Amino acid sequence: MRDGSYEPSEQQILAARVGWLVLGALWVFVLVGLVSFDAGDWPSHAVWPSNAQTKNWTGPIGAYMAYGLLRTFGFGVAIPMVFTGVMLVLRLIRRPMTQPIVRALGALVLTGSLCVLLGVLFPKAGALPGLVGGTLGLVGANVLLPSFALAGSLVWIVLAAIVGLIVCCDKYVVTVPMAIWGVIRERVFPVVHVTGAKAGAVAGATAVRANAGADRASETGRQVGGWVGGKAGGGMLAGLRSMLSKRSGPVMVRVNDIDEEMVEVKPIPSEADVVAARRKSKPKRTIKPVPQPIEEDEVGDDAPGAPQVFSQDELREKIAKLPVRFAQENKEMATDADLAEFQDVQSLEGYKFPTMELLEEPELGFNEKLEALVRGQAQALEHALQQYKINGEVVDIESGPAITIYHIRLAPGTKVAQINAIESDLARALKAVNIRVVANIVGRDTIGIEVPNPTKERVRLKELMSNRSLFEDMKLPMFLGKDAAGEPLISDLTKMPHMLIAGTTGSGKSVCMNTIIMSFLYTKKPNELKLVLVDPKMVEMSQFKDIPHLMCPVVTEMPKAAAILEWAVTKMDERYELLAKAGCRDIAGYNELEWDELKERLDIQTEEQAARVPKQLPYMVFIIDELADLMMTTKEVEGAIIRIAQKARAVGIHLILATQRPQANVVTGLIKSNMPCRIAFKVASGMDSRIVLDQKGGELLLGQGDMLHLSPTSHELSRAQGTLVDDKEIRKVVRFLKDIASPSFERSLMQVRGGGDSDEERIYLSENNSSASLQAAEEDPMFDRAVEIVLETKRGSVSLLQRRLAIGYTRASRLIDLMGIAGILSDHKGSVARDVMISIEEWEAMKELVAQDARRAGLSDPEDPNQELMFETAVEEGEAEEEEAPFDDESVAVEVVGRLVEEEEVELEDQEELE
Repeated sequence: MRDGSYEPSEQQILAARVGWLVLGALWVFVLVGLVSFDAGDWPSHAVWPSNAQTKNWTGPIGAYMAYGLLRTFGFGVAIPMVFTGVMLVLRLIRRPMTQPIVRALGALVLTGSLCVLLGVLFPKAGALPGLVGGTLGLVGANVLLPSFALAGSLVWIVLAAIVGLIVCCDKYVVTVPMAIWGVIRERVFPVVHVTGAKAGAVAGATAVRANAGADRASETGRQVGGWVGGKAGGGMLAGLRSMLSKRSGPVMVRVNDIDEEMVEVKPIPSEADVVAARRKSKPKRTIKPVPQPIEEDEVGDDAPGAPQVFSQDELREKIAKLPVRFAQENKEMATDADLAEFQDVQSLEGYKFPTMELLEEPELGFNEKLEALVRGQAQALEHALQQYKINGEVVDIESGPAITIYHIRLAPGTKVAQINAIESDLARALKAVNIRVVANIVGRDTIGIEVPNPTKERVRLKELMSNRSLFEDMKLPMFLGKDAAGEPLISDLTKMPHMLIAGTTGSGKSVCMNTIIMSFLYTKKPNELKLVLVDPKMVEMSQFKDIPHLMCPVVTEMPKAAAILEWAVTKMDERYELLAKAGCRDIAGYNELEWDELKERLDIQTEEQAARVPKQLPYMVFIIDELADLMMTTKEVEGAIIRIAQKARAVGIHLILATQRPQANVVTGLIKSNMPCRIAFKVASGMDSRIVLDQKGGELLLGQGDMLHLSPTSHELSRAQGTLVDDKEIRKVVRFLKDIASPSFERSLMQVRGGGDSDEERIYLSENNSSASLQAAEEDPMFDRAVEIVLETKRGSVSLLQRRLAIGYTRASRLIDLMGIAGILSDHKGSVARDVMISIEEWEAMKELVAQDARRAGLSDPEDPNQELMFETAVEEGEAEEEEAPFDDESVAVEVVGRLVEEEEVELEDQEELE
């Protein structure tokens, strides 16, 4: 300790010297590595393949460090290298740097300014192509240029550079330039001549004025410098004061009108002169000038950092070496053995599946035709990127049946938004209709550019069925097509569990639905799958009218289609009740139960009960070709679709909806939210694409099977080419199945009628339908009890009668239909229970009135309430003839029935007014 100050020990001094020595050696090592940097050394990305032997003078370690510094700072690395070198030199001459942390921050600001300046002025130069200012300069240029343009960016960069220079160099910002100017001035004016009689007086006056100005500047500098730096003479102002006080040399004065004399002015010594005189004995510090940025014209082709630009021949050779992966280069044809697991017909004797010979053969030799064209487009794409000054290159190519994906690796700091901005220009350069940019690809650090192929491959069903490992565990496989990379796109409808298909006319929507139906025909038996086809056009699905999987004939009337969907809701509820009694969570668990275990769970005791319980529940798929027509015709159908989409997955009921008009009033928010699987073919606009897929892209598709598939397991869209199934294949398969088995229609589904039937049609159906005839009601002993239950509960529900009377669905629905014909219940309202039209008192009065009239007429059974039912129906439908009336006083019965109807109409009107 000396004078209260801290004095380090010898060990600390030795350790500090060793540390400075190591830092100096590291600085020399890095400097040599930077000077000898070669862009072909590993790990540089500028040249591929890398040099077999490292050319850097410092070996692989030095090459790695130099690459990291140049990639980060570019040529701006000169600032930290000079700053570190100056600090080492000052330490060597034992003149430590004052305020090193503050000066280091200034050097950092100056480095960033230089990097950004180089990135703005010379974007293509650099030891690494496009990184003349490193990643720091590239990012800074991309931030400044879009907001401030070139001139504004230069203003802010120069301002930051001046601030960094002042903080880093302090007073040397002024003293060094003035010292240089002094040297230049001495060389320009080396001799001083004084002539004339009045030269001395003039020179003296001039010297006095100059010295007075210098003294004022010194005083001001001492005052301000002491306030800023904490002591007199500190900071840049002290340097300015010193410069003014030391001003010497020849001064131009006019002595007379003829001669101009040069007089040397000798200033009065100031405090700064005294301090400078004391330091003359010490070594002078040398200030190295800041290296200037290298101009683009001064950089040679062989110099380190020159941009790597390929010529046409070199670019062609590079693209020729790129790997190109084609869609399934080794195609396989499916055989009957591939579907042997699905085509087990032991549970259905006599049934046979269609053979593979009925399907068309896939296209061969497609890859060879496409390879030369794909490589030519890759060359054009990379050349276009260079033209628009985007640092990127093609690294991989994947060619599919309809499009080719070019994987582009962008340089660090390059934004994908720059590619999106020139999307149309790239399409023009590639001579394509349009392109699609895929910003993120899972498992890759590249972006993808999808370019349509000039010729499309025809994806056939026979080829997709050969991939047995992909669909052997699926319940309802659908062979949809191939994705952009050529991989098979096979989905399970039970996992979807519902599907929405949208596309304009001719985009491939109907072919996709035909493909789905053909997939079911090749993998499912009629007892495993039931289909309901809705075709308002009457020409799309009519060719499937003879397949044995149909539950009813192809539906062409929209009111009937709406009624069928409401029937499906009722069927869904019945299946849920059955699964609840059997203790199963879904249809798969129910079908796996053995018959003995099923009887035990359902407590089946008699043969009649066993006959009512299905041993196996088949899947039900409802395929509707035109959703818009259905929604415009029947507004209530949306509720049935939503209920099925929300609940029907567990009971094996699935929907496939298709529309060529994806508008908000057709594909509503509730329908779309319950359709997690969506397929979009070419649509008219980006708004239609957003309605279907919640994002754009559908308007860029090519049509003819080009589609975007959104799976419920992923939010990413996958582009694919749909499977082509032509009419010739469909006719062969349908003809084969027609010879094997005929369709067995569902009896309850055949009785469903649309809400648009006229009164004459209803009367005709009621008369000719044997299951709903009045004769059947007369023979059914439960009709009277069923009417009483309905009147007590005020609900005309089929499931209610099933529970209360312990009967099956068929008999309960027949009783409900008979009550509707008799006027006891309202018309069919879909899944909602029918309204009760009369009360219990009115029913008793009607029975008593009919009994009295029957006794007058001498009927065999005057107490039979069915006699009253028959007469009431005849009166309402206008079919009772006067000469055949069973009552003597027919006007009395008509008056009673009319009065009851009028009273009920009044009650309904009052209820509507209250509502």
